[in-house]
Amino acid sequence: MKRFSESISSINTIFLKGAGIMLLLTMAEAVANMVLRPLGHPVQGSFELMGFGAAVVAALGLANSQEKKVHICVDIIYGRFPKGIRRVLAGIGNLLCALFFAMAGWRIATLALRLWASGEVSETLRIPYYPFTAVVALGFWALSLTLFIDFLTGLGPERNKA
Repeated sequence: MKRFSESISSINTIFLKGAGIMLLLTMAEAVANMVLRPLGHPVQGSFELMGFGAAVVAALGLANSQEKKVHICVDIIYGRFPKGIRRVLAGIGNLLCALFFAMAGWRIATLALRLWASGEVSETLRIPYYPFTAVVALGFWALSLTLFIDFLTGLGPERNKA
């Protein structure tokens, strides 16, 4: 279990670095467009590039956010339950979310394959959609695996956090 968890953690770190690189590239493109537009030379397809970049950044950051627990969590009711019930609810929630994101990743991957087969490209720059769609599917699958690890970890003996 520990080896599996470490492998997924390594993948999450690689994905996070990819998201960071894409964020820097997307920001550089936005700045270039802002500087060049008043000079009469806007970046062609800026809207498309920003959309592709945003999708990649969001998808590749999901799993690491779950792993490090740096996401938003609203627990108005959850925090009032006894510790044992919270543990059971967290396990059920992690398992259901893992299944949901695995299925969503599967559907997005099938969409990527359809986009690849059809040869569909973006309107302005004629960039194929399927690579970005496939990356989103990978991000969802990494999130699903991270949630499944959280589920399995919750099944083990409770450790005191000091």
